[in-house]
Amino acid sequence: MLDIIQNILGIKQKDVANWFEAQWKNLRPNIYLSCDIRHSGFKIGVVDSNLFPAGFNNLCTAFSRQTALAFKCYLEDYFPHVKKIVLLAEDHTRNKFYLLNLLHLKKLLSSDIHEIEFAIIGNDIGNNTLEVSVDEGKLTLFKLSREKNLVRAGNFVPDLILSNNDFSTGIPEILKGLDQSIIPHPALGWHQRRKSRHFSLLKEITDSFCKEFNLDPWMINAFFDVSAPLDFNDANSINKLATQVDALISKIGDKYNQYQIKEVPYVYIKNNTGTYGMGLAAVFSGEDILLFNRKKKNKLMSAKGGMTASNYLLQEGIPTIDKYSGFPVEPVIYAVGAHDVGGFFRVHESKNEFESLNAPGMSFSCLCLHKLDEPHESYFLDCQEKEHVVNVSRFLCRLAALASARELELVK
Repeated sequence: MLDIIQNILGIKQKDVANWFEAQWKNLRPNIYLSCDIRHSGFKIGVVDSNLFPAGFNNLCTAFSRQTALAFKCYLEDYFPHVKKIVLLAEDHTRNKFYLLNLLHLKKLLSSDIHEIEFAIIGNDIGNNTLEVSVDEGKLTLFKLSREKNLVRAGNFVPDLILSNNDFSTGIPEILKGLDQSIIPHPALGWHQRRKSRHFSLLKEITDSFCKEFNLDPWMINAFFDVSAPLDFNDANSINKLATQVDALISKIGDKYNQYQIKEVPYVYIKNNTGTYGMGLAAVFSGEDILLFNRKKKNKLMSAKGGMTASNYLLQEGIPTIDKYSGFPVEPVIYAVGAHDVGGFFRVHESKNEFESLNAPGMSFSCLCLHKLDEPHESYFLDCQEKEHVVNVSRFLCRLAALASARELELVK
């Protein structure tokens, strides 16, 4: 399957570039995005797209250089006047890995032109600054303050606010009605954004590409559906969800029969507004839902910040065929603007090929092709058509970046 897609990307490289150029006409890309991608051997597809991505510290040196250059070009193209940038962080500053992400992101953004400071909303802290340390350095996070229509981080008055805070609980009052630009657009935060909208737009884009290049869209896109608002205390509500799951599994099964695939189809139930790998469950039938115990129901309803999920995306499960020392892996690819800039493999030693790998205990491995054959701490990659996996994953990330730009048009 991958060789079919790779042949299109290689043999028709110029036509593909022209197609992307036409699709981007009159659209402004978001500044950044990360995509979780699954590859089963018989299909590959984006299963999640984050418009406020963390994890930049997991990029290797080569991809970090590429990302830094892409940031510089993006800011020169869309914000040429900007000299000072506030990097707005999440308030959960005790997370070591998130702090490492912030440090690396600042390094990627810093240049002779751009000066960067960290800030947080900080409603629950009394001090104006918060000092936090990790092995790689110390961060000073300023509590944002406001004078008229300008915010500042200490004495630092930014020209631009780059948010790495996903606004799960809404747009803070301090950011409303500012004269300073905020990117990504706050309306793309998880308080308002829906995964189903993104995947609907991605489906339109994928269908267009596949029609142009004579490819079955199912090979590079996961089927999905959206549940009605779900109440786990209402038997009728649960039964409706179970019926939807069975219908989607039947639709996937038809494709499996068409391509003589022997795997068992399954579906992910995902919080339609969530992040951090929370609020999801894999099921192989509608009956699985009817048998959920209280613990599984509570897990499915969990959301960031102690909120409760009630609206769900039903998404075709794509089992991962690729392994890293026998453990399942999935590509995570980043884009800056309209361009993919690299990524890494997410690895999980406690999960199987059907489960989500975005869970506590995950680790990461370099995606660079020149390192895929090198042993790393006694680990090795067993990846079917590994060069094609990387190339096709980067192509899919570009499609997702295009879908996110259309999301931006809708919220603006």
